[in-house]
Amino acid sequence: MPTFEDLKRAVEAGVLTDQQHQELVAFLKADPSAAGAVARDEAPRFFRSFNDLFIGLGVAILGFALLTAAGLMPPAEKLMLCGMYLLFAGLFWLMAEWITLKRRINFPSIVLSIFFGVFILNAMKWGWSAFFITEGGIDVFKTKDAGIGVLSIFSLTAVAMGLFFWRFRLPFSILLFAVSLLAVALTALFTVFGADAVQPLLRWIFLVAGLLIFATAMYFDFQDPLRSRRTSDHGFWLHLLAAPIITHSVLWNSLQPLISAQQAPETTANLMVLVVLGLFFVFSVVALVIDRRALLISSLGYASAALGYILYKIEIQENLAFVLTLILIAMLILILGTGWYRLRRAVFKLLPAFPIYKKLPPLSTIGQ
Repeated sequence: MPTFEDLKRAVEAGVLTDQQHQELVAFLKADPSAAGAVARDEAPRFFRSFNDLFIGLGVAILGFALLTAAGLMPPAEKLMLCGMYLLFAGLFWLMAEWITLKRRINFPSIVLSIFFGVFILNAMKWGWSAFFITEGGIDVFKTKDAGIGVLSIFSLTAVAMGLFFWRFRLPFSILLFAVSLLAVALTALFTVFGADAVQPLLRWIFLVAGLLIFATAMYFDFQDPLRSRRTSDHGFWLHLLAAPIITHSVLWNSLQPLISAQQAPETTANLMVLVVLGLFFVFSVVALVIDRRALLISSLGYASAALGYILYKIEIQENLAFVLTLILIAMLILILGTGWYRLRRAVFKLLPAFPIYKKLPPLSTIGQ
């Protein structure tokens, strides 16, 4: 089955006219499953050649060098530090104008966006300290008015990251923008309601935040079911962010009572194994339905790390339940990875028919 790239090459070769190409693409996107279209496999664009990695390495070295140079400045020179970080952020913005906007080189652009965010965050921190904290050597995050200060810093950083995403449309930068918005929301809650009121609800706040990010990722996925545009990459990075947040909140809610319960360590470990495997099974079904391995890998890594940490804290790290969990998860990954398309078709056969499925990537005939 021809892909969108094949159709573009057909236009370039003169086999299709521009009008025929537009009509065919519109037809496939209107009902990709009925048209027999094949969605591009989940493959975020990182490299085009080794030169991309080479350029990214240069950008990373430059970023670390500038951070080191700023670290040589005495903390008392707050305005100087603010100005330096703003200058560095402006330099990386100009580099993004060429590397990201003109050349469209993805890996160096990802490195650029990370350092841009770090520079802006530090510039806002030192700027706030210079104008609102008179004592020297006091960290804005440790003052009695830290809530307002941190909220202002995170808010300005979020605005900067939003502008970066709006200007360059780099898919990875939407992840940084989402993280900055999450930081603003959490800081605002702590500032307005206080830590005593927010702390008991934090696990539910994370769950709501993760679900909102997941919903936003699905919005982008619905816009591009065949994954022929950069829109699908926006969804990829948001799924990668949403999965560990949702996993964290679910494990937090489900495993905490088991740890607190007065039970034998072996019983607690076995129950936690069932919880983690059950969560992984649910994520597997969701990942198969929406055809997003990123959701599964991200949640898997966090769930495994969380379980290992909890088992270590309750001093049963040598229990066979931990080893068996890793073995079972590894087997599930191999089964899912090698039989992804068959399993996806099997899952859809068990699900009731809903029109919304037409907005998802169509079922592949690979493996039949």
